[in-house]
Amino acid sequence: MTKLPIHLFILGATVFAALSPFIFIAIREAVKRQRQEIVRDLAAVFDIAGPSSQRLIPSFEFVKYKYFVGRARVFGKSGAVDGSDGSLDIFDQSRHREDFTTTAWVLGSVAFSLVAAAAVFHTLSLLAAFLCATSPGFAWLDGACARIQDGTTVWLFGASAAFAGSYLTALRNLYRAIKNFDLSPATIVGETIKIVIGIVLAPILVIGLLRLGASGAELLTTVKEPMNAPLVLALAVTGCFVAGIMPDVVLRNIVQRDKLKNFKREEYEVYRAFKITPVEIIDGIDSEIRVRLDDHHIHSTQNLAAANPLMLFVETPYGVYQIMDWVAQAQLCCSVGREKVIRLWPLGVRTLFDLERLAAPSAVRNEALLIEVGRIILGATMIEAAPDRASAVDLVVASIELRLDDPHVQRLRQIFIAVGDRLGPDCRRFRTQSTSTGTPGSSA
Repeated sequence: MTKLPIHLFILGATVFAALSPFIFIAIREAVKRQRQEIVRDLAAVFDIAGPSSQRLIPSFEFVKYKYFVGRARVFGKSGAVDGSDGSLDIFDQSRHREDFTTTAWVLGSVAFSLVAAAAVFHTLSLLAAFLCATSPGFAWLDGACARIQDGTTVWLFGASAAFAGSYLTALRNLYRAIKNFDLSPATIVGETIKIVIGIVLAPILVIGLLRLGASGAELLTTVKEPMNAPLVLALAVTGCFVAGIMPDVVLRNIVQRDKLKNFKREEYEVYRAFKITPVEIIDGIDSEIRVRLDDHHIHSTQNLAAANPLMLFVETPYGVYQIMDWVAQAQLCCSVGREKVIRLWPLGVRTLFDLERLAAPSAVRNEALLIEVGRIILGATMIEAAPDRASAVDLVVASIELRLDDPHVQRLRQIFIAVGDRLGPDCRRFRTQSTSTGTPGSSA
C-alpha cells in the first residue's frame, strides 16, 4: 500500500518540474493582460497628449512600452501590428516592440525542463532510498537501500542538495521575473545554466570538505569509512545546498582564495565603509512591504528614489499616491542622509519637494525656517560662518537647488504636476472665503 503513493509523488513532482517553465509562461500572459487593463485606467490621467507633443510623460510612456507589446512577426510576413484585439488601442503602433515567439519560448524552456525533471526524479528517488534505510515503512525499496551504503553516498547527496538549492532559487527567480514582467526565454536559459553550475560545484565542495575534515578533525581519521561519516555528509549537504542557492558567490570565493598571479581582487574595506539604507526608514513602509518591494529589485532607499512610481503602481498592490509619497521621501533621504530625515519632519519637511517649496522665490519666504533647515542639512557651523543672515539664506537655497535637477527628481515632479492638473487648482489649498450661507472656509 505504500508503494503506489510514493511512486505517484515522485512522478507528479517530475512532471511539475518538466512543465514548470511553461506554467510560468502562461502566468506571464495572464499578468500581462491584467496589467494592460490597469495601464488603460492610468491613461485617463497621464495620456494627455499625442505622440509628438512636448507634454508627453516619459514615465507613463515607459509603462505603455513595457506592457503593450505587439504580436511577434511571422517569418516571411509583414511586421504590421495587429490591434484587432484592442491590446494596442492606447499605444502608438509605430513605436511597438514585438513579443517573443512560441518557438523562442519552447527552445528556451526545453533545456530547463529536461534538467529539472531528470534531477527531481533522481533526487526524490535517492531520498526515498535513504528513508528506506532508516525507516521500516519504506522496505519496498530494498534494492536501492543496498546501493546507498557505499562510498558514493556523500557525492550523490551533495549533488542532490546543490540541485535542490538551485532549483528552488530558479523557481523564485522566475516568479520574480513574472512580477517584474521581464520573463524571457533568456531568463529561463540563464536559470538552467545556474542549476548546472550548482550541480557541477557539488563535487568540488565535497572534495574540499573531505580534505578539510581529514586534516582538521580527528573524528574522520578514526572512522573506517570517512566518506559515509555523518559529519562529512552533513557538511557536504549544507555546503552544496548553499552553493546551489548562490553559485556565483561560491565561484567568486573559490577564485578569490586561489593565489592567481595578476588577478585583480576586491577591496573588502569598501564593503565595510559603505552601507545601504533600508526602505523601512520611509514612513509607511514596514518589513512586509519591504519584502514585496524586494521582488522588484528595490533593496534600499536609493533604489526606491530612482524607481518609476507609475511602474510600481502597475506591478504592486499599493496606491499611486502612496507610492508617489514613498518615492518623494526616499529622494529626500538620499539627498540629505538618513540621520537628518527624522530631524526635518518636525519642521514640516517630509519630501524633497517640501524643500523645493521652502526655497522657491516668494515674497513671503520664511527665512527663519530656511535657516533652521540649513542647520540640519548643512550643519550649524556652516550657517554661523556666514557673514550675515541674507548670506546664510542664500547658502541654504543654493544647497537645496543643487539637489533638485536629477532626472528621477524631474520625473517625479512631472507626475506630481500632471496629477495636480487633473485635480484642478481649486483642490490645491483650502480657500479662505465666505460661502453663500456666510460660513467661512478653512485656511491652509
